[in-house]
Amino acid sequence: MESWRFDPLCIAENDPKVDAPPPRQDKFRIKMLMRDGDRRRETDLLIQKRYAWRGYGQVGVADEPNQLTMNAELFGRVYATLTVNVDSPAGLALDKTYGAEAARLRSQGRKLCEFGRFAVDPSARSKRLIASLFSLLYIYAYRVKGCTDILIEINPRHRDFYEKLLEFKQMGEERVCERVSAPAILMHQSCSQIERRLKEIGGRWRELPDEKSIFKFAFAPDEEAEMIQRFMH
Repeated sequence: MESWRFDPLCIAENDPKVDAPPPRQDKFRIKMLMRDGDRRRETDLLIQKRYAWRGYGQVGVADEPNQLTMNAELFGRVYATLTVNVDSPAGLALDKTYGAEAARLRSQGRKLCEFGRFAVDPSARSKRLIASLFSLLYIYAYRVKGCTDILIEINPRHRDFYEKLLEFKQMGEERVCERVSAPAILMHQSCSQIERRLKEIGGRWRELPDEKSIFKFAFAPDEEAEMIQRFMH
């Protein structure tokens, strides 16, 4: 899997909190992660550090055939990462905790995907950056792989973030996720609902300063065709 450099996806940061001063305005580059190499190790290290800081147990290295990881990089360093796993006969990682809930959606003819391994360096927190990562993986899951629903297993203390900014809804009671030895809740969002919201506010962050949802920072619907073509090549 080749590393992609999406020039149109560069995200300008007005005041980036990074060590190296650039000769021009800083831009994060969103790249597809290769299956091995230094970036893979750096990505896994970022995830382990952020999960350990939150008090979670060790997270195993993921390498599933139906998995895609996107990173935000600046000056050759990984600052944020997010992974999507598309459902297959092997199932999803969250099946161990919320198998009944996932099975119910599958019985309705839904094609599921799971967002996970989400980590952001505290020096690079940006709603635009997060929105771009989620938007790209939504396009990949929905438009390329035909998924209908996105699931994510999170710690309950992060529920407000996913509800208010990404408009996920809780699905299932709080349980213990054995993978990270921490409490968990299952959050759900349909791809059709995201599509509707992107048509309403996607790419309109300048026009909607009071809008809480970070979908306003996501790619507008008319930009999706180019993104789909890049994923297909």
